[in-house]
This record gives sequence, C-alpha cells and structure tokens, in this order.
Amino acid sequence: MNNERFLVFDIDDTLYSQMEPLLTACEFSLGRKLPDPELFYRIFGKRSAEMFLFSESGQVSIHESRIYRIENTMKDLGIPFTREQAELFQKRYKENQSHLHVSGVMTQLLDECEAAGVKMGVITNGPFSHQVQKFHTLGLDKWFTEDQLIVSAGVGVVKPDVKIFRMAEEKWGMKPENTFMIGDSLENDIAGAKNAGWKTIWMNHHRYTVPEGMEKPDYIAYTEEELRKLIVQICFTTKKDG
Repeated sequence: MNNERFLVFDIDDTLYSQMEPLLTACEFSLGRKLPDPELFYRIFGKRSAEMFLFSESGQVSIHESRIYRIENTMKDLGIPFTREQAELFQKRYKENQSHLHVSGVMTQLLDECEAAGVKMGVITNGPFSHQVQKFHTLGLDKWFTEDQLIVSAGVGVVKPDVKIFRMAEEKWGMKPENTFMIGDSLENDIAGAKNAGWKTIWMNHHRYTVPEGMEKPDYIAYTEEELRKLIVQICFTTKKDG
C-alpha cells in the first residue's frame, strides 16, 4: 500500500511523562519544593543533552555525566546543591525509573494502532542497556519487539543525525514520505526527522514555542489525548479515505 503509514516514537517524555520521576527525585534530594518546576525541567533537558554528548564520546563516564547534569542544572537555577545531594538525586531518580509506566491514554493509542495493523517502531538516544531496560520496564514489549527498537548507542549514531533515520528506513522497510516521527525534542526528533524527509508530530507537553528560524513540525500535540486523536485521524481516517 503506497499510502500506508508508519509511526516511529521516541521514548522519554513521549511514550511516558519524564517530569514526575525527575521532579520527585530532585525535591527529595533538595529537601523542599522547587520554586519553578518547568524551568527546572527545561534546564535539566538542556544539561542532559550536553552531558549525553560527552558520555557518548567517552570523555566522561555515564555516572559522572548524570552527576554533572544535575549539579549544573541547580547551578543554573542558583540553588546551592552539594555533590552528596547530586548522588542522592541520581539514586532516587534511578529508583523512580524502575517504576515507570505508560499512561492509560497512551496504552489506548498503542492498542488501537496494534489492532488496526499500523506499523510502528521506536528510536531513542541513550546508553544501550539503560534504554532497553526502560523499554521493558515501561511494558513497551507488549506492542514492540526489540527488533522494532533502535537505541543510538547500539548503532553508533545519535539523533538528529540523518543516518539513524536512514537505518530505520532500511531496517523496517519504510518510505520517508509515509513515516511520522513522534517525539518531544525539537532538535533531535523533529528537526532530525524532517531533514530525513519524514513527517513529524511534536509531543509538546510543556507548551514550548518553536524558536525563530527553526522549521516547524507538521503537527503539534499538547496532551496525550490530542496525540491519540491526531494519530487516529492520520492513520485511520486517511487509510479509509485513501
């Protein structure tokens, strides 16, 4: 079928919300509530992306990169934070990640896609074993096999590099013009996929704006329910009409 759609999902803050496990770990290690959780999340995301590149290149260990990202985040926020608190944060965050779950809305979406025979895959940046473990902790193996999962560290290419999207096309037999990348990162997921000629859906939980000069995503969903309805419209309505 020439008009058959293929959905490719990011994991973090796309198939599950990353905010809660992060926020509870930070406030536990800090011993009080954060004054601006959204600002914390935004800065943490920026620092995570920076340190991920250092750890991927082998310049620092994965553990040290995780310590540096929370230390630098709190420094940016002007909040005193010790090395001991950083270690405590990372320990609690790791514990929280062992209890991750896919929401009811996302479960419904994936169930509907599976029942309708929509082809799906997952592309995620991160350490291989960590992301595979997260994949199983979330229960994503209900809808995807490990053959439908591409982890950057496992293939040696990181989003937004177009090569990782080309790898997915070859591995899963997709056509770029019929493939939709669904993710929360404008740079890694959206810009990367658009450079590969894919369609894009931005999972914009935090209602960020697209920076001036950056190409806009094809679609934006602000909530999981909006995403579900959008995918139903794209995959099911179009298939019936086509």
